[in-house]
Order: sequence, then C-alpha cells, then structure tokens
Amino acid sequence: MNTPHQAILAVPGMSCQSCVRHIHDALRELDGVDEVEVRLRDGKVLVRHHQDRATVDHLLAALREAGYEASLAPAA
Repeated sequence: MNTPHQAILAVPGMSCQSCVRHIHDALRELDGVDEVEVRLRDGKVLVRHHQDRATVDHLLAALREAGYEASLAPAA
C-alpha cells in the first residue's frame, strides 16, 4: 500500500467559512485523499493523500474547478 504524503497548498482568496467548506468538500471527493485541513487564517490547505491516486496536480485541478487558484506552498 502506498504511504500517504502531505501537501501544503497556498490558496489565496479564501475569505469565510463557506470557502473552507467548499474547498474541503472539493478535495475530499477525490479518490486517494485521506484528510483535508483548511487553514483560513493562513490561506493554506494541508492535504494527506496517496500520490498514486491523487497527485498534487489532481488536487490543484479540483481546486481550480471549485473556483480557487492554488499552488504548492513553498517548503518552510
């Protein structure tokens, strides 16, 4: 079984709890996503996912489809 990875995505433009729910739901619908934590204050989303089923490109595409521009956050 593929070990889950964690991606941190930068999602500018989140402004309310409705955004949080919308982003959470868009990512949780993807096969291979185990956990989504939306950090409204930081403008970031932490996603635990299996790269063989849900690549970072899949995550970003799901957010674009939901109406949000996102990118992989730089490593801290």
